[in-house]
Amino acid sequence: MFRRTLAQFALTSLGCALPAGAVAAQDQQALILQSVEIKEMAFEAGFKGEIAIDMGNMAISAHVSPDLEREGYVPFVSESPLWPFASVTKQILAARLLGELNREGISLDTPISRYVPQISRRGGRVPTFRELLQHRSGLRNPEDTPMEANGWPAFYNKPGDYGIEWCLNGRSEPPASGWTYNNCDYIVLGAAFDELSFEKVENMLAGPPDAEIGERPGGRNSLERVFITPDNVERFYAIRSPERDILPSYGASGSLGGTLQDIVYFNWGLMHQYGERGDAMAEMWKGDPALGYMALGQWVFETQPPGCPSPVIVAERKGQIGQYRMHNILLPQLKRSMVFATIDPDFEFGEIWAGEGFLPQAVAKLACGAGE
Repeated sequence: MFRRTLAQFALTSLGCALPAGAVAAQDQQALILQSVEIKEMAFEAGFKGEIAIDMGNMAISAHVSPDLEREGYVPFVSESPLWPFASVTKQILAARLLGELNREGISLDTPISRYVPQISRRGGRVPTFRELLQHRSGLRNPEDTPMEANGWPAFYNKPGDYGIEWCLNGRSEPPASGWTYNNCDYIVLGAAFDELSFEKVENMLAGPPDAEIGERPGGRNSLERVFITPDNVERFYAIRSPERDILPSYGASGSLGGTLQDIVYFNWGLMHQYGERGDAMAEMWKGDPALGYMALGQWVFETQPPGCPSPVIVAERKGQIGQYRMHNILLPQLKRSMVFATIDPDFEFGEIWAGEGFLPQAVAKLACGAGE
């Protein structure tokens, strides 16, 4: 299946010419070495999986741990297995949906019933786009369905018996405060996206970013992300577990997959207007302290990386479905990002906001070259 093996790490530099205003060649090399140091920190901490890093100049480095190397895993090539994105799907949907709402001049505080009319027949106040994006909808939760023999709730094992209609029935009022994590929120948002864009959410999310989010740099194309279905699930890494049957059932809440390169391109597009007047994605960066700094599809907060001279803004999105874990980290002020994918349930990433564990050190290295 694989045509070549990796040495200690694989480094993929995309494109020959740097964008206008990019760092000088010698600085670019220093930044690439910083990404290698992040890789080394991760492997020394026991990380097993793949890492993709963009140091702000679209020279993307890809690193795989020795166990994947021994399997012949090569990042970013079609011969290699793909990664399920899990809840990073929500981050991508939030950005695409915000782009559609901006294009149509529709407020985030518009009730969802305008595009999912069947919700009005259930009675009570209808949640808004914003409330769904921030898990404040009052919808029923798939985690409350009966647990089955494979360890997964019935919602994911029997999609024909559940799905969006189940999500809409028996809902509660949107709460006055707080939030509750709920995949139904994004499944319903996917249905609204279908109506809003006149295109199936599966097709729209699997395509390249639109202009509001940012074109891929220099017109480059990655290996396209795809929606996971029973027909293509074998393309995904280490699919030897119950996830094989339930991954497609997550739909717009977690069924995207592809290469880490594609997530880095998404990050670049999302960050490229950050801080500019007229940034169409500005709502994506407004972490709400009352909601634990949740913004739209991601958590956004300021932190002081250890050893760095000044604080930075961090956007973070975690994803996990069973053994699959995805961690996407963006530094929008610096236009830098890194993505981690693993099937190791025991690796301790740590918490950036708490300053403890591996991730705060990795963020310091990404931001300023510090970190242990």
